Amino acid sequence: MRDAPFLRLPFRLGVLAAAALLATGCAVGPNYERPASTVDAEFINAGASASNTQPVSADIASFWRGFGDEALSTLVDRALAANGDVRIAQARLQEARADLGLANAQLLPDIGVSAGATRGVTPITQAPGLSRSDRTGTVYDAGFVANWELDFFGRNRRASESAAALVAASEAGLHAAHTAVAAEVARNYLELRGLQQRLQVADTSLVNQRESLRITEARLDAGRGTQLDIARARTLVENTEATRPALQAAIDRTIYRLATLSAQPPRALAATLAPVTALPGLPVTDLAALPLGTTEAWLARRPDLIAAERQLAAATASIGVAKADLYPRISLSGLLGLNAATLGDLGRSESAIYSLGAGLSWSVLDFGRVRSRIAASEARAQASLASYEQTVATALEETEGALTQFTRNAQRAERLDRAARSAEEAAELARLRYDAGVTDFLVVLDAEREVLASRDQLVQAQVGTATALVSVYRALGGGWTAPADAAAAPVAVSSNSPR
Repeated sequence: MRDAPFLRLPFRLGVLAAAALLATGCAVGPNYERPASTVDAEFINAGASASNTQPVSADIASFWRGFGDEALSTLVDRALAANGDVRIAQARLQEARADLGLANAQLLPDIGVSAGATRGVTPITQAPGLSRSDRTGTVYDAGFVANWELDFFGRNRRASESAAALVAASEAGLHAAHTAVAAEVARNYLELRGLQQRLQVADTSLVNQRESLRITEARLDAGRGTQLDIARARTLVENTEATRPALQAAIDRTIYRLATLSAQPPRALAATLAPVTALPGLPVTDLAALPLGTTEAWLARRPDLIAAERQLAAATASIGVAKADLYPRISLSGLLGLNAATLGDLGRSESAIYSLGAGLSWSVLDFGRVRSRIAASEARAQASLASYEQTVATALEETEGALTQFTRNAQRAERLDRAARSAEEAAELARLRYDAGVTDFLVVLDAEREVLASRDQLVQAQVGTATALVSVYRALGGGWTAPADAAAAPVAVSSNSPR
């Protein structure tokens, strides 16, 4: 116990000494280094245009607006605000940030306030000759208590480094959820419009086919047709009508999926999307018009790759946390307060007390358990490295596949468009030749079947091209804007850290 005037100097000296020792300390465990890229500088299916290596355009962050469809933009905006996967990712990010706050708090002194009153009896052996009332009293105390673990070997710094990396991984996970939800809504919306178009094609064909059946029946009544022609015409009508329930069921399922993605009642959404509209126009029709950027920029932009890389950084830092248990843990403790026998005396300078101490703990005989934890953390880091490499390989496969799928679907749609025009021309000629008695009715039916098939395939190819473009945007990391420090280096540690 010392008087207050003697408190300040020893306490300040202790803090300064601790800070000096901490500054010369080092963090054990490996310093993280980002894995070297193993992918080619350019995508295989990027196309021949030189613009493909230019930086990805900023508007890829909201790629769905490029389709120029207000209903699609509204659906995506609602989904990004209310989708369950996005909300889960947001909650995980909040949790990771809270964990980082806890880890950073370990780097600072733990300062608390204490106050109390204790009433007790001094044993008669310590106060012989005094009565019980004289040996009974109350002691009042109040003050500040501080404890600080000196992070000589970087245990807490490595823990903070790991937590910071996990925050970055969670942020990337949230962006990945945004990208996935936006792409899923866009894909389902385009498929819905395609299904509605296919149903419309079937209905239009039914009108023509029913008219052909009516004419055939009239020709039979006039003695110029046959029952076989009527049976064939009716078969075509029935087959076309049979396609409608399946298309309608697919439309309903797609609307239900969009309702789930956008967190709204299916009935209300079905009414909103019921009017049949044409497929949205494509923002680009050729990869040459779409800057793809280099694979190096792709690695630093795509959120799932960022998340996997940051998880690897966190696992690497955790090795240092485990290795720090091989070394002693040193801490400082201090007390600044007041102690008096009466409440009134607490305000007097004579009641001031202070203490400053140091402690050391070291599990000298527990190295077997510590080394097992180190081995486990090193194995987890190896697993994270393998997971990162696998994520890169899978993402590259997905991106290259999306690029080639878009190109091939666009080529197919172009050819099917010409085929559909030719089929319509052939059907018109077949009807004229049948009316002139040059050919039989089977030729007309075949031509009408070909028109229906060509139109249906064309719509499917157009939808396939549009959804492939959505896959390209998603594969490139569309749906969010990459921050400048998306792959920022982890917390710096001493380069001469013991291993």
